[in-house]
Amino acid sequence: MQLYHTTDPHGVTEICPSEARMCELIDELDDLDPSEVAHPDVALIHNASGWMITLYQRGIASLENLDDKDEAPRHMKGVTRKKALKLWGALSSGFIDSVLNEDWLNSK
Repeated sequence: MQLYHTTDPHGVTEICPSEARMCELIDELDDLDPSEVAHPDVALIHNASGWMITLYQRGIASLENLDDKDEAPRHMKGVTRKKALKLWGALSSGFIDSVLNEDWLNSK
């Protein structure tokens, strides 16, 4: 089993949440008032690799490696909830190459 965790807009971390719980976290973006939370996003981090996918309102996702600062951050627009869950599912399962092969744009 791959070790991963999520962080919600209130900073609460959950270790290895189920797919159903990941859906709930992603859905929280729909009703989120950015002025009422510390972080107006939800994130999933794959612990062994350091890769993190952060999801924001309006269908924006970012991908970065917390362990490798030489790795340029990437982003993607037009991310549906279904696509967001697919990305999180792949990362949580350790399918790093699959995640990296998506249509990310370099942030630099």
